[in-house]
Parts: sequence; structure tokens; C-alpha cells
Amino acid sequence: MGMGITMGVVEIDNRGRITIPKEERERLGLTPGKKVLIREKDGSLIIKRFISPERFISELKGCITIEDHEIDPLKLKEMWGAKF
Repeated sequence: MGMGITMGVVEIDNRGRITIPKEERERLGLTPGKKVLIREKDGSLIIKRFISPERFISELKGCITIEDHEIDPLKLKEMWGAKF
């Protein structure tokens, strides 16, 4: 599939488990013991790599710099909206 979107069909076992294809696990760095985030959106199941709050915060360091003026909360909201 194009644009970074891959698709596959997997079977749910009798305990409700699925197996993520090896190629996808390797591509996403999903190794045994890693956690994933699962959520439902519009009738679809979305599985994402889980990033701990500590790691998320550490990766944000340096993204926002404070100059000699206050940050406007609405401008900050716009910046975050554009990023996500």
C-alpha cells in the first residue's frame, strides 16, 4: 500500500488475541514486552506504539522556547493544533 499505510488480515484466536505480522512488528520496533495503545475510533480499532509520559515529555524538550515575552495560550493552542 502507498503513503505509509499498510494493511493485512489477521485472525482473532479463541482468547481474543491477534498476531501483528512480523514485518509490521519489525518496522515499528515492537518487540516482546513492549506496550501498545489500543483505541476505537469510528468503528475501527487503532493500535499505536505506546510512549510513556516521561519519554513523551523528554522528546518535547527544546520544541518550545521561551523568549523575553509571555506565551499567548491561544497561539500555543494553534501551534499544537498544527503539529497534531
